[in-house]
Amino acid sequence: MIGFFYALKFLVSLKINYLYKRKNNTMNNILYLLGLLLIFSCSTKNSKDVQQVENKELAKAEVDSSKLETELDTINFSLPLDSIFESIDTNFQNKTLLLPKGFSAKILFTEKRDEVIVNDSVSAPAKGNHDMLAFLPDSEYNGWLFVSHELKGSNPVLGDGGGATMFQVETDSLSWTVTSPYHHVDFSAVRGTDRNCGGSVAPNGMIYTCEEHQGKSNSYFYRNGKGHLDTSDVGNLKFHENIGYIVEVDPETRKATQKIYAMGCYFHEDLEFMEDRKTVYLTDDKEPGVWFKFIADQEDDYSKGQLYAYKQSIDGESGDWLTLPRDTASMINIRDIAISMGASVFMRHEWVVRKGNNIYIAETGHDHSDWTKPITKGAVPAKHYRDNLNKGNNIFEDVYGRILVFNTETNKMSILLEGGIGSNGATVFSNPDCITITKQGGIDYLVICEDINNNNKGRVPLHAEKKNHWYTELYFLDLTIDKPTVNDLHRFAVSPMGAEFTGAIFTPDNKTMFLNVQHPNWSNGAPYNRSVTVAITGW
Repeated sequence: MIGFFYALKFLVSLKINYLYKRKNNTMNNILYLLGLLLIFSCSTKNSKDVQQVENKELAKAEVDSSKLETELDTINFSLPLDSIFESIDTNFQNKTLLLPKGFSAKILFTEKRDEVIVNDSVSAPAKGNHDMLAFLPDSEYNGWLFVSHELKGSNPVLGDGGGATMFQVETDSLSWTVTSPYHHVDFSAVRGTDRNCGGSVAPNGMIYTCEEHQGKSNSYFYRNGKGHLDTSDVGNLKFHENIGYIVEVDPETRKATQKIYAMGCYFHEDLEFMEDRKTVYLTDDKEPGVWFKFIADQEDDYSKGQLYAYKQSIDGESGDWLTLPRDTASMINIRDIAISMGASVFMRHEWVVRKGNNIYIAETGHDHSDWTKPITKGAVPAKHYRDNLNKGNNIFEDVYGRILVFNTETNKMSILLEGGIGSNGATVFSNPDCITITKQGGIDYLVICEDINNNNKGRVPLHAEKKNHWYTELYFLDLTIDKPTVNDLHRFAVSPMGAEFTGAIFTPDNKTMFLNVQHPNWSNGAPYNRSVTVAITGW
């Protein structure tokens, strides 16, 4: 009887009725696991204890399913991904968001169509180019979403340049609903922001959003009156010297508090905080770009600290950190200084995510780059560029990009997954951008969003290339696979025409994915002709 009860709990935690609809082999997987569970329960309970344990277990019959899943994790049960969703086919003609059978997407926030409140009396149509997403849960059933806007234009109400929006959402376990107004995030205290891209919630509870761009003059950001309209000095800095940083936002007040000058001025794409509450790893979306590390002087205070640049060993098996100058003048040109000191250079590092001591990095690549000038100034191309992508005369071509993995203990940077065309000729994994990690069926998966650099060279089929159509895909990769290839990817989503996927994050229980669909084509028609934020359920 006790073995049967454990088996029953297993069925509840997996939502067996839902899984049964997924694939024919699901029941075989479940029956196999049930047999193991029966053996396990029988071997760990002697006959004298059966009745006593049975009574206790029956009294706990309404235990929350998340607790049941935790129990199962301790005995290392897992399900294959094809028992959770069936990989969908490629599709280069659709104008909507395509998902596997059994999953649905609900739109929560839409560019232009939703009104964003600045204060009690002022509002404006929502900004677009939704990029970073952060979810700050208040409970198991509700929380706040933070959505950044990767923009550079003028806006007299919501502020010039980029920015962000916050709103509250809640779920009834089946669907998500917006339960608050859409609130403007105020960046006026730091004189605005530009092209807000990735970011993260730090251990101190503050949100850190990335400015993906920097410029050499005020006119670059003024854009003949189409960009930042007030380009007056910011303290001791020229306006253009105040763009290109990590920006701290207090989610309680929905206001920016400071720009983190100590982390340097460059093409900030994303950052990853470590558990020591001092160390931060940062990506540089430039070609060539540098891999940075920052260590704060004090825990939870990232306003001051030491910035370092990565220098890979010649054999690629380890690396060192170059200590960079800390003065403000150096911070404005810190990439150039790092290169002059011999830092390793890469081809546009995008988002990062950490699991233990491993940090996964989306290196999106760039089709054709001449690195003669940076190499002359001291830059050292990373090993995989020297070995595989050097066309001679300091010309590097990196069409598809890849996923890298960096070990924080050994300082080794290596390739996890190389981009390219799968053996079936249909799957083309190229130019990864946003990445995150989710646990499904007891297995950790890297979730990879594409943002293709171009629609040629096989990244879309010839018929789509001839029409100048752009499509991106979202993949799952089992992180337990040794030396994975493109063939190991599972396609979870295909974008509406013209869009990229970004901002992907999961709720703490891994049962909802929040996702941004950025800059879809206007010709798609509503609703996927504007940037949107969606909640994907069905897990």
